[in-house]
Amino acid sequence: MTRLLPAVLALAVVSATGCANAADDGKVKVGYVVNFGSHEWYQNVIKGAEDTAKAQGLDFEWADANVDLSKQITQCENMLTQGVDVLMLSPVDPDGLSSVMSQAEESNTPVVTESNTVPGAKTAVGIHNLEAAKLLGQWAGDYITNTLHTKAKVLIVGLPTQVDTRDRVDGFKQGLEASGADYEIVQEVNGGGLKDQALDVSADAITAHPDVNMIFGINDDSALGGTQAYQEAGLDVGKLTTLGFGVEGRAGKTALSSGGPYKAGLGMFPEFVGRTLIEQAKAVNDGKDVPERTVTPATVLTADNLADFYTKDGNDWKIDYTAVEALLEKQK
Repeated sequence: MTRLLPAVLALAVVSATGCANAADDGKVKVGYVVNFGSHEWYQNVIKGAEDTAKAQGLDFEWADANVDLSKQITQCENMLTQGVDVLMLSPVDPDGLSSVMSQAEESNTPVVTESNTVPGAKTAVGIHNLEAAKLLGQWAGDYITNTLHTKAKVLIVGLPTQVDTRDRVDGFKQGLEASGADYEIVQEVNGGGLKDQALDVSADAITAHPDVNMIFGINDDSALGGTQAYQEAGLDVGKLTTLGFGVEGRAGKTALSSGGPYKAGLGMFPEFVGRTLIEQAKAVNDGKDVPERTVTPATVLTADNLADFYTKDGNDWKIDYTAVEALLEKQK
């Protein structure tokens, strides 16, 4: 008994020290497990989250699942075990996270998701993909009628394995149809959301349909990969209209402002999404009620209005949060 006492006392000291450190810190700890951290969209979501967490005095850490569900599950479980106050995640597969949600419920840790809803999460933060895509489809139809003055032969570079990206394609089609424009969708391909894959599958489609004069991509990489395939086919790029979704990073904004074929993209403002994720994480930690879906703003961006929301800063682009907030208020 006497020999064990120092060890017991030592353990008590360590435990007390750990509690003291936690008490001294006193900050809300937010963990974010992203599904594809190397993608520009998520890099900008993370940046918005980091900046907002810092401004609000929160501890923030993130991990990258790199599109691996089992890795995402492990990372989420690790964060829950480490005692984050709120878990944020961009699901690799919303249907595959039941074990994470069970552990979160057991530890009484609220979960906030980006884009896709997961059963049991407090809220999902992101745009309404179907409705936003209708705006872009309507814009495309008006452009066909008022600017092209010829039938549009449309190639869609999609990603049919994801709910959000299927909604983008469906919404685009609905908006295009409602516009009354003269068009034909000549082919739909799976670009995987990645530029190299979009380039490969678009090259085959353009070989089969050299009369393509409009490309719609479900993100910037899809749109730009399709455009590169068109150029490499030796076709007249002056006859091409490219439309994208996201305008999420440097490449999309540069293409949109360059005067080339990329005429319009559906702006999703990833930095604002990251900011909203943190705001909602803080709200649920404070016990406040939040909606099941926290809708962030989206609008069609062109070379004419890009500067209303972003300012060129060297090789980067800085978001105007005030302008995006005003857009959100207008769309409520």
